[in-house]
Amino acid sequence: MVNRSPKNDIKKLIYQLIPGRCILCQSPSLRHIDLCQSCENELPWLGSRCECCALPLAENHQYTRCGKCLRNPPAFQHCICPLRYDFPVDRLIAGFKHQKKLKYGAVLSKLWLSHCQAQIDTLPDALIPVPVHWRRRLLRGFNQSSLIAKDLSAALDIPIYHAVSHPHATRSQQGLSAAARRKNLQHAFAFSKHHNVNGKHLAVIDDVLTTTATANTMAAILARNGAARIDIWCLARTP
Repeated sequence: MVNRSPKNDIKKLIYQLIPGRCILCQSPSLRHIDLCQSCENELPWLGSRCECCALPLAENHQYTRCGKCLRNPPAFQHCICPLRYDFPVDRLIAGFKHQKKLKYGAVLSKLWLSHCQAQIDTLPDALIPVPVHWRRRLLRGFNQSSLIAKDLSAALDIPIYHAVSHPHATRSQQGLSAAARRKNLQHAFAFSKHHNVNGKHLAVIDDVLTTTATANTMAAILARNGAARIDIWCLARTP
């Protein structure tokens, strides 16, 4: 398990002195996170899952990987993800991305850290946030993956590499089929030669993993440029 940052103890002390409020039920939260214990317990946590892409699996599933990963292994090795993309997590992520409720994103990052650090076998050399096209970033005001990456970087002391850019505008992936998502991403991303990823262990940071089209495209680009291992770290996985 990765050691926790001493800054977390200071943050816990601050929350004890100045209680926050749960972002779901608005009750006082005396913890280091604006989420009460009762609401945290009720979140849609991932149970049995594919060890590669984190797709939820039946408890009695005979394999450790889903059929898709067995038939066609992705370019990444492992996905670390704590939650299913279901109510109220879907509402929190939508509020974070589309309504600029940055506190939601901060809470979700803390949940990732508290529930996923034990799953990290070795820390990656760098975090790679999934980029967004500049027009979308301008309209939204931020890139949600970059904000998540900043939270995880600060807590785990891992540098961020903006090693992949999004120079070509594409349609939103939301609502598209798996095939349409893959087609939509053709030539969407480009590798930035300002970062040397040769031989490095990298973690791609995203908010939601759906069909794995974005994650696989990112991982393939990094692998082609010499990355030795690519993992995916995300907040939620669609069922």
